[in-house]
Amino acid sequence: MRKFFTLMMVGALSVQGASKLKTSNTAKMVTPIEVSEETYVLAALDAQMRHKYSVASNYFETLYTQTGKKEFLYQSLRMLEQSNKIEQLSEVTQKELTKAPDDLTLKRFAIIALLKSGQFAHASQEASALCKESTVASDYALSAEAFLKLSEFENAYNALQKGYDLSHDEEMVDRLVLIQYVHLWEKKEAIKFLKNHIEKYGNSKLLGKRLGSFYGDSGDLDKAVAMFEETYTLTSDPLIAQEAIKIYLYQQNFDKLTLLLEKSGVNDPMLLELYVRDKQFDKASLLAKKLYKQDQNPLYLAQSSIFSYEGAKNKSDPILLNEVVEGLKQVNSEMEDPLYLNYLGYLMIDHDLNVTEGMEYVQRALKQQPDSAYYIDSLAWGYYKKGECAQALKLIKQVESMIGRDEQEVKEHLDAIEKCEIKEKK
Repeated sequence: MRKFFTLMMVGALSVQGASKLKTSNTAKMVTPIEVSEETYVLAALDAQMRHKYSVASNYFETLYTQTGKKEFLYQSLRMLEQSNKIEQLSEVTQKELTKAPDDLTLKRFAIIALLKSGQFAHASQEASALCKESTVASDYALSAEAFLKLSEFENAYNALQKGYDLSHDEEMVDRLVLIQYVHLWEKKEAIKFLKNHIEKYGNSKLLGKRLGSFYGDSGDLDKAVAMFEETYTLTSDPLIAQEAIKIYLYQQNFDKLTLLLEKSGVNDPMLLELYVRDKQFDKASLLAKKLYKQDQNPLYLAQSSIFSYEGAKNKSDPILLNEVVEGLKQVNSEMEDPLYLNYLGYLMIDHDLNVTEGMEYVQRALKQQPDSAYYIDSLAWGYYKKGECAQALKLIKQVESMIGRDEQEVKEHLDAIEKCEIKEKK
């Protein structure tokens, strides 16, 4: 489509060029000026869309020459600014100002050219003069820009204040309070001004984030996080939510952090950690399953299966056990992680699902971590379930020597295996 459009434009320009070389007495033919304006407008807009600003400027300049329409002149100058041809921008602007010395738009371009060429003092003088003629808020912003370049922050603030009084524009508000907060060291006043503006004219992504950052910088984290939350509710911008998350993490306010993560969905892995921390295994299982569907990461499938089991009221439910075992088998077919090998193996042993197969999973875990007391305990429990009490006792005693018998599960296993050994001797 782009290639066709370009060829069309070239063809149109060729036709136009040819039409200029010969005149026609046929009344039905389109006049060259009509064809020229339409063609150049399309060409200029195409160049502008492709960020060929210098080319676009030439087209608009031709349109201005042919039609005398000032909007084409302004567009040409705007494209010169975009292409950073500041010297040419200044030359054309000054030339046109000699024809129309009262043209405020041309004066604005002249000030822009001065700013971009580093003539800040001259730009400041011209901008101040412009503001005496104009009641446009953006002209005060232009004046403030010149003052800022000269580090005249008080003058910049005053200029923006006048512009704000005319427009209540949020970008102007933002620049105004930044100068007040950073350069004039009027931090409380800047916060008050911004707070009052939001209360009167409404919040936005730009202003809410700014006020939240001011509160945070001044140490009022409760107000900061409240403003970030309010702004997130308004905008649904995940970056705003992240600002509130940082504060809740710093405050260790996990309850509110959990609620925000649930509402925003901006960091599900963090939310999963919080669910596990609070032993909300049902929620953790569902969230891990969601993450597995999104990422196809077997780690999430493993977590979903384990949390489903840990959160179950009836851990002996056959349907539950089948789902957990099948999930963990799939995980262990995709990755050889000793943690999940042992968990699956012990589950199968403890519930008498398939003790021999369960022990095989545990032995695969022990190949990677042969000194793990917990994996040795699982293997000992497997031998106990198979009635091989002597081997089970040997292994569980090894576990006792490594970590003692304080852990409840180890103590239960040790007691059961010792009784099994006594019965076996009898």
